[in-house]
Amino acid sequence: MEEFIVSMRAVAREAGVSASTVSRYLRGELRLNSETERRVEAALKTTGHVRHRNKLRSVALVLPELSNPYFSHLAQVFVEAAQSRSLRTQIAVSNGSREREQEILDWVLASPDVDSAVYVSMSGDQKVLGGVPAHFPLVLLDESLEVAERLQASYVGADHYGGAYQATQYLVSAGHSRIAHLAGPQNLRSARERLSGYSEALQDRGIEFDEQLVLSGPYSEAFGAASLPRLIRIKNRPTAVFTASDIAAIGLISAGQHSGVRIPEDLSLIGFDGIPTGAWTSPRLATVVQPYSELAHMALDQIERQWRGEDTQPFNLPMTVAWGESVMPLQSGVV
Repeated sequence: MEEFIVSMRAVAREAGVSASTVSRYLRGELRLNSETERRVEAALKTTGHVRHRNKLRSVALVLPELSNPYFSHLAQVFVEAAQSRSLRTQIAVSNGSREREQEILDWVLASPDVDSAVYVSMSGDQKVLGGVPAHFPLVLLDESLEVAERLQASYVGADHYGGAYQATQYLVSAGHSRIAHLAGPQNLRSARERLSGYSEALQDRGIEFDEQLVLSGPYSEAFGAASLPRLIRIKNRPTAVFTASDIAAIGLISAGQHSGVRIPEDLSLIGFDGIPTGAWTSPRLATVVQPYSELAHMALDQIERQWRGEDTQPFNLPMTVAWGESVMPLQSGVV
């Protein structure tokens, strides 16, 4: 006890506050202004005091980008979920760069203002997690990686395979058999699982997989727009498309409006993610909806369990198809 008291007093002297202030701060009973908190945190590091905070206070959300409406909507829902638990959120954007992901995670681990992290990868490189200590609460969100068992257990995502399977079956049920797929980056497990769901849904309905109908690229509007000319040049062209992201589907709709390809009369279309923007396209986009709120709350549940030293397990949440005007039954005589 004497060693603890001396250490606490040393921290207080270094920070220029009372030992009582330090003690109450570490117990989560006192909220300091930003300048005082910075001094106390710096003093904790300088003196080497081992902290034993009782209360989780903050979480970093690491995202690839905010320009994609999927990630911006996910961030909004996540911040609201964290606020409902009195948690501060810091958002960091990696731009999908492996080097930037590493820099952010290094900052997260070193920062006195961050207690935990929820990490969405776009590089797909598990090596960036190599330096995460076992005691630090970290959850992989949306994108599963081939990592150590502890981190693999701390994963929350949607059922990418099942969602893609449903989307493809939806198009098949509308009479389509020439169904193209705009796949995501194949370095990502989510994109590979969506491709697998698409191909197996075709197989289960007796439709032969045609690799000409699969184009891979980034989750972006530009990729969707650039894909349309390639799709309509295919011999025995597709009558429907399943895109692995709504933003790519929106790009394809925009390109269709400029090139005279009518959605859905010439090409039925279903997206993936359920972003709010899809409800405002013309025609309204059919899509597979991500369970945003459930993803955010379950990720935070896992963070809190890790903070308490409890075990976690991976979760894949189900997805649902939302009807839209971008899909119509295949008309007889359409080639």
